[in-house]
Amino acid sequence: MESNLKVANSADSPQIVFLKRILGNQSVLANESVRMVSEGIQLSVHNFIFSTLENEPEEKTYLNFFPVEDGRSYLQLSFFPEYNLKESDNFYQIIQIIFYPEYFRQWPQDVLSKIQPFRFDRSTEQAINLPPCSREPIVSLLNNNEPTFLEALRQHEIATFLLRLSLEAFLNPDESSKMPACSFLNNSNEREKVLEAHSIILNRLDNPVTIRELARQIGMNECYLKKGFKAMYGKTIHELQQFERIEKAKELLKLNKYSINEVAYKMGFGSASHFSTSFKKIAGMKPCELLG
Repeated sequence: MESNLKVANSADSPQIVFLKRILGNQSVLANESVRMVSEGIQLSVHNFIFSTLENEPEEKTYLNFFPVEDGRSYLQLSFFPEYNLKESDNFYQIIQIIFYPEYFRQWPQDVLSKIQPFRFDRSTEQAINLPPCSREPIVSLLNNNEPTFLEALRQHEIATFLLRLSLEAFLNPDESSKMPACSFLNNSNEREKVLEAHSIILNRLDNPVTIRELARQIGMNECYLKKGFKAMYGKTIHELQQFERIEKAKELLKLNKYSINEVAYKMGFGSASHFSTSFKKIAGMKPCELLG
């Protein structure tokens, strides 16, 4: 299908880092295309090549919410299709829609804050399953051959429709959106426990908490905690813990106030070598590359 998407060179962008974290090291970004759907809404199409068939991605949507400075925030939807790559196919295609702060400015703050599904003091990531009715609109976003006002309206409506579906799945999981192995998350109290676990992890980045200790603090069975955490955040407790520790370490290194050894110590790593290995694995670069 033809498209007027422009190829972008952003292999190290936060969006690509996120996709590679989900897909794994076996994935290789072939190309990325980006365009603005309307003010504050960006569409990105990423084509990946897999060198192996291990860890085949499942059909799923990831919802990421990122609070930024001065009360501003943006939301990212990542649509992973069912993995059915054949030898004749070239790419595994992932579509992302990003809703920037400009998009949310069209509503009064009291509307945005009422029944707010997110915390503004932390990022949110959750894997959700959308109903089948979402598939055609997702694909139709790629068809933008007629740059007319009516087509622009249609594209804007589709993006907003997919945002609404995703928020509804996030807030009110039902048989079409919940994780089969984690139906207990339909209970708001259980979801709150997992959210509490996430908060504890973020507050203990310099002194990582064990799963046993975490389960005891929130009052949840370890097995349920691990399954629920993976369902809500798209990664294991250890994976999220390590990712957030490295993100915090990157912030400290960019200040140019601390050495690599000091940052490793501040983030609770036993040695600089262990820190460097973890940093390279998650950030895709060595810690020294961030030092001025």
